[in-house]
Amino acid sequence: MEPILIGVIVAVVLIGLWFFATYNRLIVMEQEVENAWSNIDVVLQERYDSLGNMARAAEGFAKGVEKDLFEQFAKARMAAATASQNGNVAGVNAAEGMMASILPRISLVAEDHPDLTASPLYANVQEEIDEQNERIADRREAYNAKVRNWNVIIRQIPSNFVAMIMGAESKDYFEATNTENPELFAPNARESRQEDELDEIEHEIAMIEAQKKLDALKRGSN
Repeated sequence: MEPILIGVIVAVVLIGLWFFATYNRLIVMEQEVENAWSNIDVVLQERYDSLGNMARAAEGFAKGVEKDLFEQFAKARMAAATASQNGNVAGVNAAEGMMASILPRISLVAEDHPDLTASPLYANVQEEIDEQNERIADRREAYNAKVRNWNVIIRQIPSNFVAMIMGAESKDYFEATNTENPELFAPNARESRQEDELDEIEHEIAMIEAQKKLDALKRGSN
């Protein structure tokens, strides 16, 4: 057998081995991403149940147009839960964004009724949500790390050739807009915001008074 033919055969075998090794590696990495999302989905479903309990508790005190908030929130929550179960991370991100815009307004409804926010049931739900947010944050970091590795390898040369044959596509990061803001659920959120606003007003008044004194000193020196 001629050396050239032997070289070709060796090259083909090596390329074949590399191809199958890369293919199997991509399969494993994709499965790791899916497993990481499954770990998040478990906690997300628990969290959506807790958020639903919180919303239902506050909904009994809603009046007029406020009731529309709870309908919108229920739809966003169901959309997020369904998207999460289906592994649709982009859908979860979108639904979480909607929930993040509605939750502060629901919290205000609850805060108008101290008997609600002081109830053991409401306090327990708050604790559940805080604990779930922490678990999601930890698992989100692990998931996004695997997504980053996946998105890199399917674009790198030469593994992108195998990824193209597999039909591999980039995956979405979990943005978790809502889960990173547990303070939205705090019973005293309104009081905190009012205190911040008052501090800003007092600071502005102090600056104005200081400017007046400085102007008076300038006029006196002239």
